[in-house]
Amino acid sequence: MDKKKIKQELDKFIGTHRNDKFKNLKFSIILVQPETGENVGFIARIMKNFEFDDLIIFNPIETIDNILSYEAQGYAMHGKDVLLNANIIEIDDQNKHIECLRDYLENFDLVIGTTAKGKRYTNLNRLAIFVEDFSIPISGKPLKIAILFGKESRGLTNQEAEISDILLRIPASDSYPTLNLSHASGIILYEFYKKLHVIRMGRGKNPILLAEKSERKILYKYIKKLIKKLKIRNYRKKNAFYAFKNVFERALMSKKELSMILGFFSKTYTLLKDKNLFDE
Repeated sequence: MDKKKIKQELDKFIGTHRNDKFKNLKFSIILVQPETGENVGFIARIMKNFEFDDLIIFNPIETIDNILSYEAQGYAMHGKDVLLNANIIEIDDQNKHIECLRDYLENFDLVIGTTAKGKRYTNLNRLAIFVEDFSIPISGKPLKIAILFGKESRGLTNQEAEISDILLRIPASDSYPTLNLSHASGIILYEFYKKLHVIRMGRGKNPILLAEKSERKILYKYIKKLIKKLKIRNYRKKNAFYAFKNVFERALMSKKELSMILGFFSKTYTLLKDKNLFDE
């Protein structure tokens, strides 16, 4: 393998990054009436994991002191800044909760609700799609998107779900589809992260460079040479080659792996050839 070429590729390598076509999207994670500071802390950590930074806590049942406590910060870990910078919105008159939530969500272009229900589709207010089937919109102008999570004990109410433009759910067991709030948010934000980003193998200073097609062809030439020379029946030679090729193609070999494998096959071929062990 050409080490100079590999170094040039490493210098130009761009790791996992937000896809340019989604650059105009701004996401806000809204927790509606969260009941425990622990879950809020966990969600702040998850948001940091998947590069979401705007946390909104709407009309919390838990006290603000507990939400911002050292214990909650501990659960947030490196997402502590997400937690401490959260926008906490309190409502004095609880009878106006839905009205205030509806008014607040007018600030967003798209409101995505989440639910564990929706399996039977008897309640049209909870007609939900799986998160992996959701297509993230592409916009030429700034687009503000809110992702709503309901309280731990019951999720979004029917009235809160009605305010959402679309509802997402996570496929889970029919006998017990409800997940813990922080677990559900982790799965959903992970799915959004995959959709929003160009995912590259490797990280930091040691990215994984995948072997190029031209480089893999060199390996296949040696495999063909070996198969041609070995005592393999003619009608099996083609199948033998494709057995190797199919396995290597599915493996998504890195340049380093290809270098090691190519070295093995080339040296094996040379050794057998020098010792006249091929069937002539």
